[in-house]
Amino acid sequence: MLSGLMLSLLSLPLLAQTATSEAPAQTSPRMGRGRAMQSYQAADPATRAQRMTDRMKQQLGLDEATTKKVYDVTLARAQKVDAIQKGSDDNKTKAQALKANADDYKAKLKSILTPDQFTKMESMRSQMRKGRRGPGDGDNEQGNN
Repeated sequence: MLSGLMLSLLSLPLLAQTATSEAPAQTSPRMGRGRAMQSYQAADPATRAQRMTDRMKQQLGLDEATTKKVYDVTLARAQKVDAIQKGSDDNKTKAQALKANADDYKAKLKSILTPDQFTKMESMRSQMRKGRRGPGDGDNEQGNN
């Protein structure tokens, strides 16, 4: 019994050392806010477009015809985003293409929505951006590219 106790006491530091040595391999320098990095797979464009359209329909009170137009434009945007992200361009070129795509999407929405709906949508988007940003977030990421 004494030898079993001694064996278990001696094996604890070995187990702790093994677990500790594996931990750095699982982390990443871009973990962000103490959360472990998880493999992220975005939903397909149709699913993303439907979710966004449903949210806009509910929050902006869109009718069926407007909802259909918003979905079509949102789906086209999501498909373009995927194509840009999968492309072999450098990050700066991708960022420019994504910005142009976002500007085009915004212009199309502006022509579909009423001025009040568009203003409300812009307000909601700015609130979402403020909620996602922590203290000093914007400046830190720009220097890393």
